[in-house]
Amino acid sequence: MSATVSGKRVALVASYAPSLITFRGPLIREIAARGHRVLCLAPGLDDKMRAQLAGHGAEAGSYPLARTGLNPAEDRQSLKALAALFRDWRPDVVMGYTPKPAIYASLAAQEIGVPHIVPMLTGLGYAFLPGGGLKRRVVREASRRLYRRAFKGCHGLVFHNRDDYDVLRKAGGVPTDLPVTIVDGSGIDLHVFAEQPLPPFGEGLRFLMISRLLRNKGVIEFCKAAGELKERAPTANWVLVGPEEGGPAGLTAAALAGLGDAVTYVGAAEDVRPYLARCHVYVLPSYGEGMPRTVLEALATGRPVITTDARGCRETVTDGTNGMLVQVGDIAGLADAMETFLKRPDLIPAMAKQSRRLVEARFDVRKVNAAMLAVLGLG
Repeated sequence: MSATVSGKRVALVASYAPSLITFRGPLIREIAARGHRVLCLAPGLDDKMRAQLAGHGAEAGSYPLARTGLNPAEDRQSLKALAALFRDWRPDVVMGYTPKPAIYASLAAQEIGVPHIVPMLTGLGYAFLPGGGLKRRVVREASRRLYRRAFKGCHGLVFHNRDDYDVLRKAGGVPTDLPVTIVDGSGIDLHVFAEQPLPPFGEGLRFLMISRLLRNKGVIEFCKAAGELKERAPTANWVLVGPEEGGPAGLTAAALAGLGDAVTYVGAAEDVRPYLARCHVYVLPSYGEGMPRTVLEALATGRPVITTDARGCRETVTDGTNGMLVQVGDIAGLADAMETFLKRPDLIPAMAKQSRRLVEARFDVRKVNAAMLAVLGLG
């Protein structure tokens, strides 16, 4: 790792502009406070987002990126644009995070000789989810080759959980001599997401899911499990918060309507804290994550969590202590877990306390950022 030098230029490259504030905001502020310049790059950065990033002490710019699929022509445009931006700005440190930026920001940085390149995989994406047919296998192999090529010239690599590292290492996507660091997700600001009292139980339990509308987040399973329970628990409520998504794994509000009326879909929310404060139990039936941010927010709020025994997700729940783990795609198992809380709401307060204790012990953003600063050569 390179030695710490004051006044470095640090470029953070994202695939989804709002994540720079939501997930990386505290890290950006910390880097800037230490006297370094920060450049944040993402597709579709608007004036509002630029102003928010400026408030964090960062400069901002856009680059073209097709967030889904592997289109060589589109991905070459991303690579070319990033290389031009790096040539102009001359960063000392580059970190691309999420699969595509991790690959293309790293390749672009190598092209112009950036001295310290440390990509971060917050999850392995669609290609490395379990199962899938021929198309998934083809995408997985193409992704493996791209990871291997991009990471060969890097100086470190960050994962959000050990399972993702093990999967990609066994697939041959991680060079054997590359230093690897595993951090507990993006961390959570325990002041922003303060512990909240549980709402009254008298009007029925409220189950909440916050997610982009993607099949691999378990949106369909959530809707179907709620549908199975609605008749037996007419006073219960199921709420889904998050934006619609395109692409082969995406879902629309119209598609949700075809899954029944048990779940209330409220669309995207700029601030999810009011929804977390009003729920009793948080649910994320994901097929696998790097480290699910919304679960960390629910833990910090002090809520039991139902999630899957899948990569990243299993890191956030001790089954029976601060929530329950179910199998991926198991609608009946998910319904059973929710029904347990419907029948035994007395379990919720103790589990809520355990959730807050867990997030304080492991996921405090100050602890995560200390590890990130060290990896970036800024600590």
